[in-house]
Amino acid sequence: MARARSRNFSLRFTVNGKDAANLAELAGIPDRILSRFNTAVDRSVAGVKRRAGPAANREIRAGYNVRAGLLRGKVEARSGRGRNGDSIALWASTRRLPLIEFGGRWRGPRSPGATAAIARGRQRTYRGAFIATVQGRTGIRVRKINRASGKRYGRGPLQMLRGPSVFEMLSGIDGNGPSVNVGRAVLAELTDFYVAELRRQYRILGPR
Repeated sequence: MARARSRNFSLRFTVNGKDAANLAELAGIPDRILSRFNTAVDRSVAGVKRRAGPAANREIRAGYNVRAGLLRGKVEARSGRGRNGDSIALWASTRRLPLIEFGGRWRGPRSPGATAAIARGRQRTYRGAFIATVQGRTGIRVRKINRASGKRYGRGPLQMLRGPSVFEMLSGIDGNGPSVNVGRAVLAELTDFYVAELRRQYRILGPR
């Protein structure tokens, strides 16, 4: 997988595993307790990484009219380190999805245009748009605009219409209302899980 740019990270929260070592030296915490805590952190972070993709996909589909299969592999939790310590960030694909994937429909040349519902329950008509297959790819398309006249070509060049990317749907910057709630819900679920799992792992490891 290509190295992701920082702009691909949609959500981030800080964990405190490695930084605890420095604090422990100052506080005189025994090595055995610190080792137990760091092991619990590592296991909890691994759990968050497993949970991140399914959680993001589920929340995205709750607000957006998109198939689960289209989201597979497009969200991934990655560990990082910043000024505030170790962190977990959600990487998400910034490639915009074809509009047809959002329930795209077209009733033929006599209709005003193709329809799609990016957000669930918010169907919109894209005037002048139609469904066509070009080079083996079926999508909702419109005639490109002639820059000289400002009008669309009667024939010739076509432009495929696209909806938001997974990054946009997850980060809250796509201009559609659901994205704000999606990001908040995913972040809340993952942080709550992390805290609960950290406590559980710490108890499981027990005193040594």
